[in-house]
Amino acid sequence: MQIKLFWKTIAIGYLLIALLIGSIAYTSFYEWQRLEFLEEENKLINSFRKQLHDSYMRMIEFSLFGETILEWESEDLEHYHSCRMEMDSMLCRFKTVYPAERIDSIRHLLEDKEVQMRHIVKVLDEQNTMNEKIARQVPVIALNSAREESKKLKRKGFLGIFGKKENPKPTTTTVMLYTLSHDVIAQQKMQSRQLQLYADSLAARNEDLNIQLQELIVRMDDKVQHDLQKREFEITAMREDSFILVGGMTTFVLALLLISYIIIHSNNRRIKRYKRETANLIDKLEQAVQRNESLMDARQKTMQTITHELRTPLTAIYGYAELIPEENDAEKITRYTDSIRQASKRMITMLNSMLEFFRLDSGKEHINVCPFRLSAVVDNLLAEFTPQADAKDLRLTVENCTDIILMGDRDRIIQICDNLLNNALKFTAMGGIILRTDYADGMLTLIVEDSGSGMSKDEQQRVFDAFERLSNAATQDGFGLGLSIVKHIVDMLRGTIRLDSEKGRGSRFTVTIPMQTTDAIAEKDKEQTPNMGKLYSVLVLDDNEVVLNMIKDMYASAGVHCDTSRNVGDMMEAMRTRSYDFMITDLKMPEMNGYEVLELMRSSSIGNSKEIPIIVATASGSCDEEDLLAHGFTACLFKPFSRNELLAVSEKCVSSGPRKENVPDFSSLLAYGGGCRLLDSLISETESDLKKLAQAEATDNREAIAAIAHHLRSSWGVIRADGPLWILHTLLNDPDSCRVEELDTAVRKVLEQGRAIIVAAKGERGKYGKNHRD
Repeated sequence: MQIKLFWKTIAIGYLLIALLIGSIAYTSFYEWQRLEFLEEENKLINSFRKQLHDSYMRMIEFSLFGETILEWESEDLEHYHSCRMEMDSMLCRFKTVYPAERIDSIRHLLEDKEVQMRHIVKVLDEQNTMNEKIARQVPVIALNSAREESKKLKRKGFLGIFGKKENPKPTTTTVMLYTLSHDVIAQQKMQSRQLQLYADSLAARNEDLNIQLQELIVRMDDKVQHDLQKREFEITAMREDSFILVGGMTTFVLALLLISYIIIHSNNRRIKRYKRETANLIDKLEQAVQRNESLMDARQKTMQTITHELRTPLTAIYGYAELIPEENDAEKITRYTDSIRQASKRMITMLNSMLEFFRLDSGKEHINVCPFRLSAVVDNLLAEFTPQADAKDLRLTVENCTDIILMGDRDRIIQICDNLLNNALKFTAMGGIILRTDYADGMLTLIVEDSGSGMSKDEQQRVFDAFERLSNAATQDGFGLGLSIVKHIVDMLRGTIRLDSEKGRGSRFTVTIPMQTTDAIAEKDKEQTPNMGKLYSVLVLDDNEVVLNMIKDMYASAGVHCDTSRNVGDMMEAMRTRSYDFMITDLKMPEMNGYEVLELMRSSSIGNSKEIPIIVATASGSCDEEDLLAHGFTACLFKPFSRNELLAVSEKCVSSGPRKENVPDFSSLLAYGGGCRLLDSLISETESDLKKLAQAEATDNREAIAAIAHHLRSSWGVIRADGPLWILHTLLNDPDSCRVEELDTAVRKVLEQGRAIIVAAKGERGKYGKNHRD
């Protein structure tokens, strides 16, 4: 699942990267298009500027060319016309950016100017023609003048002396000059007037043309400047947009990269953790497989060991049992019986050791702390094992370095020493065995040393394993649990055990256990009973009589009333006669199993069967507590169980529901009639017994107290109010541990319960009327 999520995240990341690349490509293409558009517009502006510049140059050339009109010839006039037409075409192109009527006005002005220029050229041509005419006639006149020298004027008369002078007559040359001068002057005046007229008209048109051309030029310059400013603004805006876009995309890319890094890093850590957990799980599974294989091997080994060890005494029992019916000799029958008894004892010893191991291995055993004298323990061990050592010609030496009173589990200490000494006796053929005990700095030290066969390094590693039998133990009895039990007990007591051994030179076991001391021997150790609070009653159903008696004795030691039944019929009859706080049923029984008992109780209407808490007891390993509770059981009790476990489960079961307060229940007493008589008898006998009990308690007469309590139980048990009597009974049956204060408290509770019974009985009696008699 984690890997799929990781690949899904990577796919999403790739998709985002693809979208980002697409966005970048689109943005680049869009920016490229905008740049191309701006470049095209710049080209248009540059082209327009070039056209405008060319127009300016043409206008300047056109104007300058017009200034040389005095030197024009006919072809110059045609050239001027062609230039004017080019100007006209050029001006027509400006109609898209300048008002057409203004352009047309300029065109008309240029056209009029050309007309005026033509007139001026025509006048100038006429002047030239006149000048040429004058130039042609002047030589003729000069020649004629030379020919026609003036004749001297003669006087009329003789020799003109006396005669009157003749008047001179104009000559032909004179006439010609006069005529030429008169015509030239007249034409020159006329031409001057025309030229002046045309020049004035041309000047007016030039002025108007210059104004309009200047306005055109200014407007064109303004347009170019406006376009340039617009392009600059667009470029600036495009740069800002590009900066914002690039900045935004860069920020988005950085954010995306950061998020991708965080996601990938997180997924990477998650995958590493998943791989690490997977590796750990694989290691655990491999270890579990190895443990299972070891357990299977151990199970097979255990079964082989148990089968082998039990087969020998069972063979003896079966063989001697077959011989007894056929034997008539009493002596042989007695011997056969003793052999069967010894074989049975061996089997019981082995089974007890196996049961002890399983209880220790499952953690069902607890430490029972009590004061004990170390020297007394050593003396008991010496008395027990000296005969066994003497029987094998071995020397048993006990060295007790201190005589001190310790607070600890005395029985477990004895069990440790017992198993170690038994082990030493088994594997020591000659020499001796030494037991050393010492206490220092809060640590009890136990040392068992022998001169036996010893062990190799490999055997020392396996010697504490359960059902492990070394090569030198092939001929010895037992399951190979002695040292394993010692190891479990030492661990339970929070101690340590060390083995020092060498093959062929013996072994030494050193046990150290933390333990406190006490200044005096305390009273007989007593197992602490859980806080029971109010007492209760219990019904137990099991097909095994031994188990029923054991449970009943366990409850009796705690002052709890317990009834037992071996079949469902007895159980239902007990439910009819008494209301119990809870019941215990075995899971596997031949007549009806625990599930069927539970279903029967919940479906019947006998007593409080529908709501009574039911505890299931089982030795089966095929079901666990969760499954049993899911079926409807209140609690589970797994066999084998200790007294403390039984009482703890019972207290937990009772505390989870409403608990009875030893309130008298007169239903059983009044079930068969005679209620008034029975109630009167109960009241009178209870009052009498309470007085006797108070007197016996005042004189500390325990025998009298016990007799009165026994008498009261017979009547109080019927009304289910005998709880305090059972507490008193328990104390009286254990005089060594019963203190005066505890006895006084128990008697006081019995007196209080008796007075409560009397009050309740009188109340019940009042229901029948004062004078009513059965």
